[in-house]
Amino acid sequence: MKRLLCALFLSIVGSALAEPQVILLKLDDVVARKIGSSPVSLRWQKVHDYLIEQKIKGSFGIITESLEKDNPTYFQWLKDVQAAGQIEFWMHGYHMKKASEPGEFEQGTAAEQQAILEKGAKLAQEKLGFPLVAFGPHWSGTTEATDEALQAVPSVKIWLYGPKQPKHFKRLSIERVLALENPTFVPDPEKFKTVYEKNAATREVLVLQGHPDQWDDKRWAGFVEIIEFLKSKNVVFMTPSEYLKKVQPNQP
Repeated sequence: MKRLLCALFLSIVGSALAEPQVILLKLDDVVARKIGSSPVSLRWQKVHDYLIEQKIKGSFGIITESLEKDNPTYFQWLKDVQAAGQIEFWMHGYHMKKASEPGEFEQGTAAEQQAILEKGAKLAQEKLGFPLVAFGPHWSGTTEATDEALQAVPSVKIWLYGPKQPKHFKRLSIERVLALENPTFVPDPEKFKTVYEKNAATREVLVLQGHPDQWDDKRWAGFVEIIEFLKSKNVVFMTPSEYLKKVQPNQP
């Protein structure tokens, strides 16, 4: 009986002391708006405003080709959002891949992929004045060459949806467990809850990918429901750099 009570006590104490799960919202494909006066699409502005209003931290992936042409309004929006500290921008590749094209990080040598990464890093520093500390591949596909290339780009310290144990990359890599969308572009709350409870509820950290520019009103409602579900689990939303400081406090 004493052993049983002791085990129960330790279980309760352990649960009480357990840290909340960390959620990194990985929202993909930021580019400048092609038509209209606003710097980004109305759907991007909507998700930005929602996160700010809800005091939820997140991260937006920039397609760095969008930094090539001079666009002061777009650049200032990116600078202002980054400076506010609630949302962090990260590198999502250079070219906006089409479904019929092979991905930038699904082909090529390490040197070729390194050149893509360095091009994006240079554009961000020149046009925005800050580094893109995290990387997540456009279309999600990578090769061992990506692993090697990332290690050669010191400004990239975090790999979102990277291998569990990279062969070359020695900094922080966080693997893919699930996404906000199932299928891609469709936030389905019921599917999300099922996969979450089965595969993800006990994970220390989850990176959750989504594509806000593809969300109509129904998909938007699904995204909001997923966020409310996560909040009911008492998770903590962080930016990638904030999580890096948590787990690797000595990282320069």
